[in-house]
Amino acid sequence: MTLSVLVVEDDPATMKLITYALNNAGYQVIIAYGGEDAIRKVKAHGPDLVLTDLEMPKVTGYDVIAAVRQDPATCHIPVIAVTAHLWDWGADRAWQVGCTGFISKPFTTTRLLSEIKKHLPANRRG
Repeated sequence: MTLSVLVVEDDPATMKLITYALNNAGYQVIIAYGGEDAIRKVKAHGPDLVLTDLEMPKVTGYDVIAAVRQDPATCHIPVIAVTAHLWDWGADRAWQVGCTGFISKPFTTTRLLSEIKKHLPANRRG
């Protein structure tokens, strides 16, 4: 069974890089170009994992994490934050709303895939 990852990113170049890496690793990629789109798609698709940028206009990654955690249908889904600005308060805020892991930009494909695999349920890992 193919595992699905919802990727939430407002930068097209970063989205392309992440999508390419995940597709090559055998994941099904669901794309959301912002927080509002992500909240709709996490409910509609029930991905195995959410990978979200934190700093986005309007609906932020923090909002996405909180929405995933507050919905009984999605609260079990691991959410990894991807950010270039991982200040102490940003990390604390992300943990408080329910983030399960972090990836700092810039990152390598190896680091990305390792962090994703680490957060998938043991019985669903590829």
